[in-house]
Amino acid sequence: MLAAETSVEYYLILGLVILALCSLNLVALTLARRFMPGRPLSVAKLTDAERPRVLVQLPLFNEGELIERILEAVTALDWPRDRLEIQVLDDSTDGSLAVSRRAVAALKQQGVNVELLHRVQRTDFKAGALAAGLERSEAPFVAIFDADFIPPPDFLRRTVGALVANPELAYVQTRWGHLNRDESLLTRIQARLLDSHFGVEQEARWRLGLPLPFNGTCGLWRRAAIDEAGGWDGDTLTEDLDLSLRANLAGWRSGFMGDLVVPGSLPTSAHAWRVQQFRWTKGFVQCFIKLTPPVWRSRRLPVWKKLMIGFQIGQPLAFVVGVACLIMGLPFMAGAVVGGAGLSVVASVTSVLGFAAPIMFLTMAGRNEGIRRTAIEILGALVLTSGLLLSNARGGLEALLGHRTEFVRTPKARDRKTARTPLWRSGVLELGAGLALLTFALIEQPVAVLYLAMLIGGLVGIGAMQVIDGLALARPASIRN
Repeated sequence: MLAAETSVEYYLILGLVILALCSLNLVALTLARRFMPGRPLSVAKLTDAERPRVLVQLPLFNEGELIERILEAVTALDWPRDRLEIQVLDDSTDGSLAVSRRAVAALKQQGVNVELLHRVQRTDFKAGALAAGLERSEAPFVAIFDADFIPPPDFLRRTVGALVANPELAYVQTRWGHLNRDESLLTRIQARLLDSHFGVEQEARWRLGLPLPFNGTCGLWRRAAIDEAGGWDGDTLTEDLDLSLRANLAGWRSGFMGDLVVPGSLPTSAHAWRVQQFRWTKGFVQCFIKLTPPVWRSRRLPVWKKLMIGFQIGQPLAFVVGVACLIMGLPFMAGAVVGGAGLSVVASVTSVLGFAAPIMFLTMAGRNEGIRRTAIEILGALVLTSGLLLSNARGGLEALLGHRTEFVRTPKARDRKTARTPLWRSGVLELGAGLALLTFALIEQPVAVLYLAMLIGGLVGIGAMQVIDGLALARPASIRN
């Protein structure tokens, strides 16, 4: 029995050390963003005669009214029409396809070079749609936009100019903006998290010369880099991260334009956000499994870059490790097992880093919005991200076990009118786990509630928001309206 308890303690310490290293990775990126000098990206100024042919791909799936909005923005791009191709890659299974057909027909009558591609079989999902579109074009540059975003008119002038001026770049990624940032506290929290990703993490990686993950939209690719990297592959749920790292391994570099902002819409419900985060988490872990061996075999990359890439694509495994540590820590919280001094030290260091690192990371991304608003957004981000622990851990575990699932797009706001999600899948698990953990702590070790408050609050909060959304959707339409 003593040997088993010792083994659990060792594994718990190992898990806490892994979590501490993940926090240190955030600290390193934050410090790099703060102290590393800015890195300018040269942009060539092209005359109309010098502007190359560009393909704009719009991968769509059941996007409804967003279709006309994105097409309006794309057709307003400041680029010669005779050198602009637009592909509407619509794999929709609802009435959205009819909207695409009408919109494309109307644009063709106006002389726009636009094509609609519809696949009955969604092989490889978004990656398959993008690959199918590339087979029908020879344009040397490819821009990609999801339906949620509205590219500014100068997008192509600036991004194409960057790739022309820097022939070693495979692609350039721009920064996401947020059309509905102030719609709710949830959207404000998401905006804060994404601003941290683009304004701190992406900017730090750019300044350090590290590979930048392509974010799936609002970027411009060099066609030659896509082909040399092996093309789009649908064997992970984050085909964008996969291709961008394979391009880097093939010798290409990546660019970041943090001053070019493309506004988009944020998920408006906790369920939609959880779906999105689950897909991203599982996809990152799939890329970790797929790409870690070639990264470490690469002779192009120094060891420190290999380590940083490993933390980049393996960071979501922290959710799996976190659940494991929580389960192993329950006997210690209950007093059934007494840990040694080493466990206490490691637990204390991990807890401090676990709070300090994300607070530093999230604070640096903020705008001048006042201390109170900033504090609410940061605290909300910490709490609600903790509430994704179970869902994201399941995503990571499924990836580790090789369990394949289809690409589930992030539900849009309009889906709330018709979506029907079973109650047991709408937050009951998180809500039950949060309340059970609270009950356990109050019975066995009341002081532990202080340490578990963020996790308990996150699970209960995410669970309650999903349950409320599910109940609202279950009501008759006459009552909802």
